[in-house]
Amino acid sequence: MRLTRYISCAVMALVLACGGQAEVIFSNVMIEGTLVDGASYSTGFSDIDFSFPDAVVGDPPDPPRRFGNIIITFEAQSDLPLDRDTLSILGALSGSGIIFFNEVVEDHVTPGIIATHNALLDKNSDLPYTADLLFERTSTHVKVKKTFFLSALDTADFDLASVLLVEQKLLPEPGTLLTVALIGLGALRRR
Repeated sequence: MRLTRYISCAVMALVLACGGQAEVIFSNVMIEGTLVDGASYSTGFSDIDFSFPDAVVGDPPDPPRRFGNIIITFEAQSDLPLDRDTLSILGALSGSGIIFFNEVVEDHVTPGIIATHNALLDKNSDLPYTADLLFERTSTHVKVKKTFFLSALDTADFDLASVLLVEQKLLPEPGTLLTVALIGLGALRRR
């Protein structure tokens, strides 16, 4: 009985420490566009991060580029149903610089779009930009497409638009891990 209590506490501590995260496997990652020279990505337990050393338009480049794009696609799979993603965009904006961002999340289990998000960022926007996208329904296999369009027309100001880092975390519905833990506890108690 005492062993079961210790194991129960350990399982609950693990659930709380994970904070509702599930391991997500990322595949078919593609980074395309006119501003992706030197771009790279890395994955973690439930997140994928993209770095862009050359995604700059406006006055600094020589010769100046006034516009460009980045297109990112990838698939994500998890044993637990995913119901949202959080994203963060780190960059810089000045003068006439703008970043238009669009994200579409498609369900591969029951085909269809389950989330979309658009943002138009300018020099008055708070960076890093963050958003939390709730899916219309859960899925264990999604395809994500992110599109960025950067523009910085020539004005008397210092004109700049850049994207340095894009972070994304895919998360399961909040009750899923707790349910799994409770089922495990019930199995232990029967022993």
